[in-house]
Amino acid sequence: MLGLSYLFFSEQNSKQKQHSNTYKLSQDEKMLLQEGDIIFRRGFGVISDAIVKYIPSKYPVSHCGMIVKDSLGRWVVIHTVSNTLAAVDGMQQDNLDKFVRESHEHSVVVMRYKYESDSTAKKMASLAKNYLAQQIPFDHHFNCTDSTAFFCTELIYRILKNAAHVDVYEPFPEKTPNCMDFDVFLNSDNFFVVLDFELRVEKRQKE
Repeated sequence: MLGLSYLFFSEQNSKQKQHSNTYKLSQDEKMLLQEGDIIFRRGFGVISDAIVKYIPSKYPVSHCGMIVKDSLGRWVVIHTVSNTLAAVDGMQQDNLDKFVRESHEHSVVVMRYKYESDSTAKKMASLAKNYLAQQIPFDHHFNCTDSTAFFCTELIYRILKNAAHVDVYEPFPEKTPNCMDFDVFLNSDNFFVVLDFELRVEKRQKE
């Protein structure tokens, strides 16, 4: 955790590199999405590489956010990013295509909380929008006990806890102190896969 904090602060005056990346989800893949889905990706740069290295996971991902629809019915991702990587510190909204484009190709994974109802999904999406409206800053100290600032997995953790009334870290007390582990959101006891690269490859092989 300290290593990640150092990387964020050491790049305080830098911006994420622009990539001529054409990676995007197909229309068929977008049809699988629902509000409240959790999207994961592996971004570019030294920070993303460090997260993949120091926080091993089932998938090599480095960032996550929540998929919702904007006022015009378009898919967007609400997430939180340090101002070392973005013009705005903390909560922000990107259209889905931009979020995916800023990912390594085929790195995007989408998960869904297994026990959510339509009303729960709406509550989760509404809470994500509420946090965005509050302009909650990025948590550079990676302290999930402090609700005044969020890092990416903490955002999803708090949405699930406050909207779906589930503490995804409760079965894993060893992970609770920093809440930086992606695998709790990939746990099949609570979540199922909506979209991942292996499923897309398998589908193409069958066609």
